[in-house]
Amino acid sequence: MNQGITIFTPTYNRAHRLPALYQSLCKQTSREFEWVVVDDGSTDDTKSLINGWIKEGKINIRYFWQENAGKAQAHNLGVEMAEKNLFTCVDSDDMLIVWAIERILAIWNEHSEKIGIICACLREDDSLLTHWDNNIKVHYCTLYDAYRKYGLKGDTMLIYQTDIIRKYKFPLLRGEKFMTEAYLYDQLDREGNLYVSKDALYIREYFPDGYTNNIKKILRDNPYGYQAYLIQRLKLDRKLKYKIIDTIQYIDNKQIIKDQRLIRDSVYPVLTCLIYVAMKVKRSIIKPKTKLC
Repeated sequence: MNQGITIFTPTYNRAHRLPALYQSLCKQTSREFEWVVVDDGSTDDTKSLINGWIKEGKINIRYFWQENAGKAQAHNLGVEMAEKNLFTCVDSDDMLIVWAIERILAIWNEHSEKIGIICACLREDDSLLTHWDNNIKVHYCTLYDAYRKYGLKGDTMLIYQTDIIRKYKFPLLRGEKFMTEAYLYDQLDREGNLYVSKDALYIREYFPDGYTNNIKKILRDNPYGYQAYLIQRLKLDRKLKYKIIDTIQYIDNKQIIKDQRLIRDSVYPVLTCLIYVAMKVKRSIIKPKTKLC
């Protein structure tokens, strides 16, 4: 593959957000990247906007349109179309620090034996979004261990080898258009460790119409994708604490979709039974107080 980074951006009716990202890419101190935009069926002027930037010729842009199928399927297409040896996702309402590409490539030149890199994120006011446990110093780890073993909190920028991320895809689930990215990252962890960089190279903002601010509703509307993620995650859990946390979420999700195969599909049937009974007892005890006349 060609050396450099594929910046992948999935977008849906975000023509009003994309210019800030475009400008941040135009200002990059390195041009060793391509911008792959997958338009998930936008009905605004996204297509004409991107085509205008392609004609400007300031940066290498490749635009793809698909019928509205959700971010996960857009991600599958973006990975398939990538032509650089490194791959990262930058959402349509976010930006990169001007030296981000240059810094990532410098890090990669020293740590190309890893499957990728974890970098930190900032808010637009320069406050840090990514935090590690100050008592733990780690140079490389899986993403799962980063959060559950080494105290990582907040969002990160993730860069992967394209040949590795291309091995895995989000499944297509009928009637659903969302699956948490952690589903894919848990699979990528099987390939090896990420190099941990404390460099903050990604500027992330949370807008009212974004995924982050609407995640609870999105998960309720896409329960089968979330169920697939939870079952996969439970198979990775080693500590009882996390087995309990994820089993509670698994039970809640099963109840949302009214699926009777609670025990049959469970990774830990005995634990699932115990937690299910405990949850029923707790709910029967905590009842709304009746107002006395």
